[in-house]
Amino acid sequence: MRFFKPVYICILIMAFSCNKETVKKNGIIPQPNFINYQEGTFPITENTTIVVEDSKESNWIAAELKSFLDENFDLNLKISAESQSNAIRIIVNHIETDKEAYQLEVSKTGVSITANAYQGVFYGVETLKQLLTPKTIIKKPVLGFVSIKDSPEFGWRGMMLDVSRHFLEKDSVKKVIDILAMHKMNKLHWHLVDGIGWRIQIDQYPELTKKGAWRKVKAYKKPWEDFETTYKDSEGEVYGGYYTKDDIKEIVAYAAERFIDVIPEIEMPGHSEAALQCYPEFICEDAENTGVYCAGNDGSFEFLQNIIDEVVELFPYEYLHIGGDEVGKEAWLNCRRCQKRMRDENLQNGEELQSYFVKRMEEFVHSKNRKLIGWDEILEGGLPERAAVMSWRGFEGGIEAANAGHDVVMSPASPLYFDYNQGTSEFEPPSWGGYNSLLAVYNFNPIPDDIAADKRHHILGGQANLWTEQVKSLSHIEYMMLPRLSALSEALWTSPEHKNEEEFIKRMDIHFDRLTALDYNFAWSAVSPNYEVTYDKTNNDYVLELTNELGIYDIRYTLDGSTPAMTSEIYSKPIRYSDPIDLHAQTFRNGAPIGFPLKRLFSTSFTENTKVIYTNPYDVSYSGGGDQALFDNRYATPRGDDSNWQGLPQKDFEVIIDIGAPTNLSYIGLNFFQHLASTSVMLPTEVTIAISKDGKDYQTVYNQALETVKDRDPIIKRIEADFEEQNLSFIKITAKNRGQLPEWHTRKGDAWVFIDEVSIK
Repeated sequence: MRFFKPVYICILIMAFSCNKETVKKNGIIPQPNFINYQEGTFPITENTTIVVEDSKESNWIAAELKSFLDENFDLNLKISAESQSNAIRIIVNHIETDKEAYQLEVSKTGVSITANAYQGVFYGVETLKQLLTPKTIIKKPVLGFVSIKDSPEFGWRGMMLDVSRHFLEKDSVKKVIDILAMHKMNKLHWHLVDGIGWRIQIDQYPELTKKGAWRKVKAYKKPWEDFETTYKDSEGEVYGGYYTKDDIKEIVAYAAERFIDVIPEIEMPGHSEAALQCYPEFICEDAENTGVYCAGNDGSFEFLQNIIDEVVELFPYEYLHIGGDEVGKEAWLNCRRCQKRMRDENLQNGEELQSYFVKRMEEFVHSKNRKLIGWDEILEGGLPERAAVMSWRGFEGGIEAANAGHDVVMSPASPLYFDYNQGTSEFEPPSWGGYNSLLAVYNFNPIPDDIAADKRHHILGGQANLWTEQVKSLSHIEYMMLPRLSALSEALWTSPEHKNEEEFIKRMDIHFDRLTALDYNFAWSAVSPNYEVTYDKTNNDYVLELTNELGIYDIRYTLDGSTPAMTSEIYSKPIRYSDPIDLHAQTFRNGAPIGFPLKRLFSTSFTENTKVIYTNPYDVSYSGGGDQALFDNRYATPRGDDSNWQGLPQKDFEVIIDIGAPTNLSYIGLNFFQHLASTSVMLPTEVTIAISKDGKDYQTVYNQALETVKDRDPIIKRIEADFEEQNLSFIKITAKNRGQLPEWHTRKGDAWVFIDEVSIK
């Protein structure tokens, strides 16, 4: 291309010279282990050629790169096996070591990506894509000169995807694989079967998918509550799905093209209700279906071995996951056949019987040229010599296994359960509970200090687990994965000496744009506003601090309850107040609101002189923080394990709050909680709020019976009383407890009432 006017030359020079700074802001995730920026730029144009060896793998990688450049920059590049200048060269050395390592060089002659194997080349191309995205920053395919040498810290960088609780269509599984691939993750642990759904075709046992893949949908019940398999065409609402063998082959091949190994999980000996409803002959004698295979029945082993025979034909990777977690042993201990097995094998307890079960299956798995891996419960009673452990109940199981010479994948629930919340807002979508933040994931280290130095090589790496009890769609899966998977990819790829949390946050600012451009439904939880309130005794006022986890972007706020806009005040220093404020805060990025809003009413009339008189005391296990918890400016979130809830069983919640001094009030509000799916906490049946000047004569300002809500998801019910302003000193609040859980509840026993944060103004 020729330019005749000097002004065009100047513009081009300016564009190229500033590109070095642009490249430095490319937001590569995970951070390469060596990167050196240099002066100079290389533009990719229609005359640039992708040069590769003539092989199936190289041609596929080149075609993917060609497609990327076409979609993003309207460039239709040629692919050639002949060396030439002005090229993107993909060079494979075909060496068996360091298969994931790569080098990427950008110089005046073009781009070269060199690796020992196709896998390394693939990762180099993924890095190149990130150098050229997002388009909000890289508007033209101009690369700054750079030298990158990179290889991963850990060989196992994975995520477990549960498709048993909620089925995910084949094309959606591929989209999950795409997300893993762009982050250089290399393992997909596929949880194909569990207690409430069998998702893989097994020819020898057709009922597993004809019936075991489908369940009756029952009103007001979660899938695992009163679970019942059925047939797809049964009457009533039916939920389910499964993968044919052709589906499995297609997905495994799709993952393999992106250098992702797929590890199937076939649960045993527990979590198997669906399979055992189809084949009840493998349940212990005279026992209900507790989801545990009879360990005294040789047919159980034959059944599972026949299944594994078919499974290993579909999954070429060396590992097979057998679950092994949360095995109830009561049926075994009451089963005639299991007791005989224990006598014959000289087993002393249920744990040793479980160990027998696992060891017997390990021998078979080994005979199929596969390695057995299971959750850390398989340590109980003794671990098979060749078995590997996936440690989810913290690090302890992994430490024990590694120190004993077993390979380990670290997958502790904290911080790697991606079905947990990633923010504290009440607006977060349904989750199983718990809280695993973005930076907690980033700072995950798979190798604890308690592992002996000569055993640390047994830590293969780590993985996140995404269970889907509460997750029903691809969009929700994306939300729970992202951006936490971005943090995990760096925790597992980048060596500790090259990790830097502050730099990671800067790169995530750019990666957010990349995720947006790819139309992923990711979470802004890490930048949604949080708060802390303290009382300043010296100045007799309150101090409100606003922040977010990453400490970036503007937080704008109002104190009158109105929705923040770009014209609203930017938070820059602690907010001091001595009168009630109705805070509404929102994070803004590039002029637009992002994340969840923060809405809180903060009172000022409650002081150290305020007293609370309880008719029925709260339970010591759910104190909320003590007598002052009802007005400590810490609002509980919609989780039963939030320590800010104050609760009591069976009896009514009834308190008199002595404010401590006459106060003009016109509003009283408080929150109640309910979560039918996982707690015994229910909303009260009736709430009454009354006010008094002298603590003797009370005027009712709110009285309402609350409708019973059978929704299984967590609920926060806000009770608000607005009344004509009055000068008063006492507030009486009564919430009627239903006493016992209703018949339709999955639990039995006392109902609980949970209360938090009385607000007044």
